[in-house]
Amino acid sequence: MNRLKRSVLHLARFTLEARTALSIGTGGSDGIYDHPIVRDANGLPIIPGTSLAGVLRHLWITEHGQTASDKLFGYQERDRGAASRLEVATCVLQDSRGRPIEGLLIGSERERLKSDALLRAALASREDPVFRDRVRLTHRGVAKHRGKFDRSVLLAGYRFSGELRLWSEHHDDPGWTGLLALLGDPRLRLGGATRAGLGAVSLKSLHTACFDLNGKPDDIARFQALPETIGDTTGLKITTLPSADSRSPIHQLRLRLKANDFWRIGQGNKAFGQYDKTPDLLPKAEPAVLWNKQGHGQIEPRLALIPASSIKGALAHRTAFHWNVLNSNFVEKMAPESMADWDASEHCEAVQELFGYAKDRETSAGRARNATGRAGRILIDDIYLPIPGQQGLGHLMHNSIDRFTGGVRNRMLFSEELLYQQSIDLIITLLPGVEGTDPNARLALARALDDLCAGRLALGAGSVKGHGTFSGQPLDEETRIWLKAQKEKR
Repeated sequence: MNRLKRSVLHLARFTLEARTALSIGTGGSDGIYDHPIVRDANGLPIIPGTSLAGVLRHLWITEHGQTASDKLFGYQERDRGAASRLEVATCVLQDSRGRPIEGLLIGSERERLKSDALLRAALASREDPVFRDRVRLTHRGVAKHRGKFDRSVLLAGYRFSGELRLWSEHHDDPGWTGLLALLGDPRLRLGGATRAGLGAVSLKSLHTACFDLNGKPDDIARFQALPETIGDTTGLKITTLPSADSRSPIHQLRLRLKANDFWRIGQGNKAFGQYDKTPDLLPKAEPAVLWNKQGHGQIEPRLALIPASSIKGALAHRTAFHWNVLNSNFVEKMAPESMADWDASEHCEAVQELFGYAKDRETSAGRARNATGRAGRILIDDIYLPIPGQQGLGHLMHNSIDRFTGGVRNRMLFSEELLYQQSIDLIITLLPGVEGTDPNARLALARALDDLCAGRLALGAGSVKGHGTFSGQPLDEETRIWLKAQKEKR
């Protein structure tokens, strides 16, 4: 009965681009890597319809509440329920010319997997994946117990074709407009580690149409003539993305940071410059897909990478420091026996409110300490930089001196390649929940950002040697106003 009433079909075909690396996992280890990415029958990465639908549903609940979400996305409660009005197709990978790969490629079509550079690289990553080494550091600067793991990722820049269908009773359905707006929402993040820089996507194209299939011969004919492939937009019209109607504002803090000296983040496997002997320690680099104006994509083999997780970790620890200062939580007040397992950021309320916390599987006194976990309210994207010329690189030698002989200790001579005085633009997205946190938590974050811009908070390796310090300033008035407002609320 409901389906007969909902005879108006709203349809959208769109292209999403991975603005940062994407990691939609299979849910388990493959025996080699901890988090392999999900793939289709061809071995190519995909965005499952369930993943996209789940994120859209979560955002819809955030904006419109659970009741409105049940009406749109359906629900099931024991013997009661309703089917979803929304149909979400699996988003499939595009080749270097923007053509989606749908279905199992067989025969001559399967040669595309070898002849197309983007498809060939995506398929090869199944056996030799690009992955991120992750490690969680304690307040002492060392790896936390069981805090070392890796995550396979799809390169930033890959594009996917997708389709949405909404059954409705009206041509002007506000739910449809709201759904399309979510495709351009900065909170739309897919896959894992979205609070650590991964999963950011951007909408590159959107085509829509509306069909009244209840006795409207023209609309029925248009629908029957609609091409089956989601990459074909014949019969659809180009649509401008509707503006999002968010209950609470989403702030974006934009900072331009310029390195004061040398800096290095991560550990790469190939030097940026030319040397007689390859340095032992190298900056992190990662390929990415770049698209030209003609809509053709190609892989840029190496870009300098600044993982958002390295920025997030430093800010979280410094935010914890300022929070403890603001609330007079000093180490002198702690019992000596409780200091061994105490971590300044893990036990900090401000960090938990702003940066979130993971579900704790370990138990204390027979009960889990963090039974559920919570996503952070701050989003930071990975940053990609072009490889600088030789003048933008540094090559330093290091050794360890024997305190008794004054000579170099055996096997303790090594070299390091670093970047030199390069600028980066840092964008930090504050989700609406940030405004509801403790004012001291926001002030602690603002002070941590001040430290970063003043060179008092270093990023990356070698901070004890003076590396990784930056000088920065806000890029826009919104950032200046937000930072000033937090200090005035004190």
